[in-house]
Amino acid sequence: MFAGQRIVVTGAASGIGAAAAAAFSASGAEVIGVDRNQPESFNGQFIRADLSSPQGVSAAAGQVRGTIHGLANIAGVPGTAPFELVLGVNVLGLRDLSEALLPQIADGGFITNLASSVAAGWAERKPQLASFVSTADWAEALAAVQGDPEVTQNSYRFSKEAVRLLTELQASRNLGRIRVNSVSPGPVETPILADFKKDHGVDKVEGAVALLGRAGSVQDIAAVVTFLASAQAGWINGTDIRVDGGLAAHRGSQQLLAVSS
Repeated sequence: MFAGQRIVVTGAASGIGAAAAAAFSASGAEVIGVDRNQPESFNGQFIRADLSSPQGVSAAAGQVRGTIHGLANIAGVPGTAPFELVLGVNVLGLRDLSEALLPQIADGGFITNLASSVAAGWAERKPQLASFVSTADWAEALAAVQGDPEVTQNSYRFSKEAVRLLTELQASRNLGRIRVNSVSPGPVETPILADFKKDHGVDKVEGAVALLGRAGSVQDIAAVVTFLASAQAGWINGTDIRVDGGLAAHRGSQQLLAVSS
């Protein structure tokens, strides 16, 4: 499916990133993995880089040589980390790496960003999100939200809301050249699931998993990431695909029933 293509995957050392890298590789792609952690083994070129600063992003981008056919921005930090780190990696690092590699992406290529089901209400904060993602200077962008507890105490949610907006902006700016989409997982069995329980509440996360019968697997999400990169998704652009086992549909239905009763 991806024979002859070179695809960059961030967060490639573990979790969804590792599963996506493996899926692309199994489908014939030459994978260029990026992560701050060194995997025990990697099928392709591996770039050890920290995407939590402009310097780290620049260093990573500088090691990607020649034409590439796509970028899967999977690297992410949970909300248990300091908000500066969460927003740095999840939003500013993603934004700047995408911009740095954009000239190298072949026409007809793709960018796929990892968002989250927790970002469902992102459109309500569009003006604030737009201000944040359009501020080029990292220090200035972080300083602007430092006094807002809705951001600093909900940094993961805000970061993924920003990814939803960035996805639409990136798609709009590159119409006719590349496609840009996002994937929004629900609870997934990854090495940082415990962090999500701390951040979002153990009862809420475990209750969701019990309701669904299981947590999502990294392969569940990787399958959608690779689909969006494929020719079969050639008319999907500027779109978010929710992969949550039906959790959001259930919660929305329950809220509607509660209001009508």
